[in-house]
Amino acid sequence: MIRHSGVALTALLAVLLLWAPLPFGGVTSWGEASLQVLAFCALALAMAAIDRPSDLRPVALPAAALAAVALLGCLQALPWPEALVRLISPGQARLHDQAVALLGAAAGPARLTVAAAASRAAVLSWAAAAACLLAGAAAGRRRYRRRWLGGAVLAAALFQVFFGARNANAGERTLWGVEVPIAASRLRGTFFNPNHLAAYLEIALALVFAWGWWAARRARTELALDRRVLSLAPPALIWLTLFAGLTFTASRGGLAAALAGIVAQGVLLATVQRRWAPAMLGAAAAAAGIAAAIATGLQAGPARMLATLPFDVSVGARRQGWAATVALWKGFPLTGTGLGTFRDAFTLEQPASLDGTWWHAHSGPLELLATTGPAGPLLVGAGLVALVLRLLAVVRRGRRSEDRAAGLAALGALTAVGMHECIDFGLTMPANALTLAVLAGAAASARLASVPAVAGAPLGGGSGAAGTAAAEGAPGGVRPRRSSGRAGKPDGARHHGAAGDRLELEQVKARRHRDA
Repeated sequence: MIRHSGVALTALLAVLLLWAPLPFGGVTSWGEASLQVLAFCALALAMAAIDRPSDLRPVALPAAALAAVALLGCLQALPWPEALVRLISPGQARLHDQAVALLGAAAGPARLTVAAAASRAAVLSWAAAAACLLAGAAAGRRRYRRRWLGGAVLAAALFQVFFGARNANAGERTLWGVEVPIAASRLRGTFFNPNHLAAYLEIALALVFAWGWWAARRARTELALDRRVLSLAPPALIWLTLFAGLTFTASRGGLAAALAGIVAQGVLLATVQRRWAPAMLGAAAAAAGIAAAIATGLQAGPARMLATLPFDVSVGARRQGWAATVALWKGFPLTGTGLGTFRDAFTLEQPASLDGTWWHAHSGPLELLATTGPAGPLLVGAGLVALVLRLLAVVRRGRRSEDRAAGLAALGALTAVGMHECIDFGLTMPANALTLAVLAGAAASARLASVPAVAGAPLGGGSGAAGTAAAEGAPGGVRPRRSSGRAGKPDGARHHGAAGDRLELEQVKARRHRDA
């Protein structure tokens, strides 16, 4: 293990998070290549930073799912015997026969992709996401490192809002010297498409909401009003700023997804704590965001959302695109057209009513199905289920409230981005995908309490300064039960023998770990 490798890993990931949105969201070839280099370097440092391979176990299955999709793309790009291609993918065999008839031997060998170069490029993107997930898990085992990563994301998000606001107010129609096609009045930050900035801000909003919940818990232990204000004011102000920025992107899907993510975080807290006060926090945050959106101008986003009718032009075009994507998958039902080949293959089914070149399907799940067949969605779904279960365990059994807040932030971000991805393609932006992977990996690696929480006990236990302090001192944030009057010991330690000894030992270890 290289000395200070954990610090170096955290610094490298912070640089990646700060840099990721700047080169047009990483969508350019040179921008994406720079992010991939940083991701693979971070993975190498992560291998040196961990004490043992089991440290990465919390994200092993999700990372393996991403790597498996990348491997699937590699297999699609390889040359295969024509008889095998004809057997498992008649559509690919038919295209190969047409290419041979036109080009002869120059058509090359039969493959399971319509564009081998595009598939190979997509392989690197999926592999980089897996690398960021593992690197984030290696860095996230220490809470101070998670703070640096979260701070880098919030700093980058605030820059996007203020930089985008300056350009929008000035009526700039260029970004880094390149002309942008969408109205300059919509906030875009350093992204070509405002909808992709909205997906990025959804991740940051989930992070700030979890920070606010953690700050509110800590504020209960403060007796002085000024200290409470200092604890709660920063997350509240940053949240309102980011939500206002999201509003000015005029992304209807982004607004709906962000609100859904916030409500989901509140409901999750209420379910875990078995109290509805946290759910009201989520509802209050959503209401505050809507009020801020209205105060900053109805034309920025709410009016555009209300104008979304069944006959809206953009919605109608997306419906046609989704239908054509399903038809494309039916032509290649088992293997798909090839990972990352949607732009090349969509012309096979694109109706005449849809003008221009469609780079993506405006639905991540549908595009993955069309390009990889059923294998891709099944792999991603299995990895996502494993990741969500781990994050739920972190929220329920994290050793500290800060650990649980990390799990809450990651689950909120996954909910919001997942909903938005069903009607858009924000995760095809490397900045969004890699940022989400780093934060999810860091949250999933938070350590769990070895002693399970008491059934029915609120998360963190008790109320007020004494209750919060007792909760933080016990494993998993569960307050030890009060003395029953027998021998002056808590109920959990009243029974002599191995069980009581283990509980007492775990409590001592938890206190020592907290003090360290």
